[in-house]
Amino acid sequence: MAQGREVEVKFRRDLGLLEITMIGLGPTIGTTIFLLVGPGFAITGPSLVLAFGLNFVVTMFTAMAYMELGSAFPETGGGYLWIRRSMRDPWGFLGGWMSWFGHCIVASFYIYGFGFGIVLALKTILGTPSLVLYGLDEGALTKLFAVLAAGVFIGLNYRGTKLTGKSETAVTIALVVVVSAFIIAGLLHLTHTGVPAANFQPFLHGDSGFLQFVSLLGAMGFTFIVFEGYEIIAQTGEEVRHPEKNIPRAHFIVIGLSTLIFILVAFVAIGISGNCSGGPSASCLLLQPSPAGPVGNNNAIAEIAAQVMPYGTQIIVFGVALGALAALNSLIFSSSRVAFAMGRDGGLPRALGKLHARKRTPHISIAVSGLIIVGITLTLDLNTVAASADVMFLLLFLMVNWAAIVLRRTMPDVKRYYVMPLFPLIPLLGIATKFVLALSLWTIEPIAWFVALGWIGIGLTVHYLHERKEIVIGVTKVVESILPRRRPRYRILLPIEDFERVELVEFGALIAQVEDAELTLLHVIEVPPALPIDAIDRAYVGEVRYHLGKLRRRAEELGAYSTARVDVSHKVFDSILDNIREDETDLLILGWRGGWRRGRILGTNVDRFVQEAPCDVVVFKSAGLKPKVERILVMNAPEWHVSYATGYAILLAKKHRARITILSAVQTDRELEKERGYSARLAEMCRTHGVAFEEKFVKARNIVDTVVEEAKNYDLLALGASTEWRLTQFAF
Repeated sequence: MAQGREVEVKFRRDLGLLEITMIGLGPTIGTTIFLLVGPGFAITGPSLVLAFGLNFVVTMFTAMAYMELGSAFPETGGGYLWIRRSMRDPWGFLGGWMSWFGHCIVASFYIYGFGFGIVLALKTILGTPSLVLYGLDEGALTKLFAVLAAGVFIGLNYRGTKLTGKSETAVTIALVVVVSAFIIAGLLHLTHTGVPAANFQPFLHGDSGFLQFVSLLGAMGFTFIVFEGYEIIAQTGEEVRHPEKNIPRAHFIVIGLSTLIFILVAFVAIGISGNCSGGPSASCLLLQPSPAGPVGNNNAIAEIAAQVMPYGTQIIVFGVALGALAALNSLIFSSSRVAFAMGRDGGLPRALGKLHARKRTPHISIAVSGLIIVGITLTLDLNTVAASADVMFLLLFLMVNWAAIVLRRTMPDVKRYYVMPLFPLIPLLGIATKFVLALSLWTIEPIAWFVALGWIGIGLTVHYLHERKEIVIGVTKVVESILPRRRPRYRILLPIEDFERVELVEFGALIAQVEDAELTLLHVIEVPPALPIDAIDRAYVGEVRYHLGKLRRRAEELGAYSTARVDVSHKVFDSILDNIREDETDLLILGWRGGWRRGRILGTNVDRFVQEAPCDVVVFKSAGLKPKVERILVMNAPEWHVSYATGYAILLAKKHRARITILSAVQTDRELEKERGYSARLAEMCRTHGVAFEEKFVKARNIVDTVVEEAKNYDLLALGASTEWRLTQFAF
C-alpha cells in the first residue's frame, strides 16, 4: 500500500448557496405551516402573528451564533461538534445525544404530518367529515400511514438513495408556491371583504397581563420548531463551497423568508377564520371542541383554503404531503449522520459508526434512528411530538450559544468570516430567551418535558456505562501529493472508473507524450448522501490510491508526465467539472463502454460532460478494442473537429502501424466535389506523419446506415462532433 502515497486525495465541497438554502427552507416550512397555526392560535389567540415576529428576533440571537461558528468551523455535524469542542463531558456528549434525538423527533413530526395529510385527502375524496377504515379511526389511520412513510424513507436512506439536488430544490420551490397561493388568495379575499377587526380581538389570551404574557411565550415556544432548519444547514458545513460566505447568507435567507411566510399565513388564517373569541363555533375554523375545552384545529388551513380558492382543500393536502417530502429525507439523513459521527468518535457503540460493506451507508445508525422515529410516532400525538421537538432544540440551541462564547475566548485566532455584534450580549440573550421559551412549554405540553428529561437521563446512563475512546477532533481534508509539481502548457484530465481499463490510460498517455502535456488520472469516490464526505473508509481510500498509482506508473512507462488524484465527493459530475476549472484543463478524455442508451461514466451522463465541460473533449470507446489495431476508419466531414479526430487516429495508427481509410459518404454529385476537398486535407495530415492511408467515396441514401455498415470492417472509427451537438470542442 505504500505505493498509493503518490496519489493525491481531496475531499470535495459540493453544495452551493441555493442548495443549502433549500436544505434549510424545506424542513423549516415543511408541514409545520399547515398544522401548527390552529394549535398556536388556541394558545395565544390572534397574537400568534406577534409570536412569529418575536420568534424571529429570538431565533436571530442563536442564528448569529450559528453564522459565526459555521463560518469559522465549517464541519459536518453542526451544533454537536461545536459543543464538543467547547465543553467537557458529559456536556459535549449530551450535545450530540440531544441533537440526535431532536432530529429524530422532528422527523417523527413530519412523518406524522404526512399521515395526517393522507387521512385528510381520503376524507376529502370520500366527502365524509370523519373516517373509519377496517375498524381503524382517524388517529390510528394517521399513525399507520405515518409508519408506512417512515419505512419507505428509512429504506431509501439505507440503500443510499436520495432525491437529486435539483429534485430537492424543485420540491421546496413547489412547496413555497403552494403556500404563496394560499397567502395571495387569502389576501385578495380580505381585500374584497375587509379585515374583520373582531377576529383579532381580544389580541391576547388570558384574564390578566401575566397570563397573557405566559400564553404568548407558550405560543412562541410551541411554534419554535419552524426555525429548526438552520441546524440542518450547519450539518452540511464541511460540504459547502465558500462556507464563510454561503452559510451566513443561507441562514439569513431561510430565517427571513420563513418568518415572512409564517406571519402572512397566520394573518390570513385569523382574518378569514371567523370570530373565535367565544370558543369553537360554526364560524370559527381555528378551534375545535374537546372534553378538556377548546383545542387547536390541525385542519384549519385546509378548511380556510376551501373558502378562498378553488380546490383549496386539495391544494393544502398536496402541500402537507409535499412539505413532508421536502423535510423527511433531510431529517432522517441528518439524524443518522449524528448517530454515525458519535459512533465513529466512540461516544456511542462503535457499531453505529460502521458502514454497510456494499452500500457504503451507515446502515446501523439509520436503522436505530428509524426505530426511534417510529417509536415516537406510535406513542405520542401530533402536538406532543411538536412540543417535544421544541424542548429538545431549544436546549440544544442554548448550548450552541454557550459554545459560541467559549470558543470566542479559547480559540480567538481562528478566522471568523462572520462576527456577531455586541458580543457576548447576543449569545447571552440567546441563552436566556431559549431557556424561558423551553420553560413556557411546561404550561402547554408538560409531557414534552418528561420526554426530554427521560432522553437526557438515558443519555447520561449510556455515557457513563459505555467505555468511550478519546475523541480526536478534526480530519485532514487534503493529503498533498509527494510528487514534484510542474505547470506544463497543456493539461489533460482522464477520469477513471474501472482500474482494469489500461487501454484508456495508454491512449491518454499517447496524447500527453505528443503534446508534452501533464496527464492527470482522476478517480471519484462517490459518498452516499447519508454520510459526511470525511466519513469514507480510509482503508478503501488507500486501496483506490494503490490501484490508481499503478495506472499512473503505467502512463509514465509510456513516456507521459502523469499525476493521479482521488476525489471524495457526493457528486461525481460536479467533482470532475471542478477539477477541470481548477487545473485549467485543456483536454478531457472520457471512456465510453458503448451503447447509445444515454452512455454513462462514473454514474454521470457523458452527454453533460460533452456539453458543459469548458475544454476540448474526446470520448474514447475502448470496449471491444482489439489489442492490435490494423484498420482505422475516419469519417470525413467539413467540421474542423474532424481534423482533431483524425489527429488522434494518426497517433493510434503510428502506434499500431495501422492503415487509415478516409470515408466520404455523400448523397449527390455536388456534395461529392466538396467532400473531395475535405478528404484531401485529411489525406495530407496522414501523408505528413507517414501513415498509410486511402480515400474512399461512396454515394448513399442514408449516410448513417452506410457509415455503420462500413465500420463493421474496421477495428476503430474516428469522427468529429456533428452540428447537432451545437459544440465546437468535441472529437468522438
